[in-house]
Amino acid sequence: MVPKADELPVIKSCDGCGACCQVVTRPPFYQVFQENGEEAWERLRRDRPDLMAELSADYCQSQQNGGPFFGTPCLWYDPSTQRCRHYDYRPRACREFEIGSRDCLDARRRAGIH
Repeated sequence: MVPKADELPVIKSCDGCGACCQVVTRPPFYQVFQENGEEAWERLRRDRPDLMAELSADYCQSQQNGGPFFGTPCLWYDPSTQRCRHYDYRPRACREFEIGSRDCLDARRRAGIH
């Protein structure tokens, strides 16, 4: 039986989890392509044009193919390490995600991580 989100134990670290990364498809930046966005987005545009090109290409390909736009692992998620490949450039949503929050518990429940 799959436990409900509120029945899951609270974890102390994100290490070995990655549940929140497994359903967002691409880094959840608050941005509008070719326009200003959150500070992390602007830093990425300035410092890592290669990653911007990767995100833009992935977005355009998804648009052409009709998705997916959510429900698959983040483009930057490394399943072998269960970590972000570009952690220093992660979006505000990732930086502010709280361990043990309702969203954390729900992501773990959906990913089957107990």
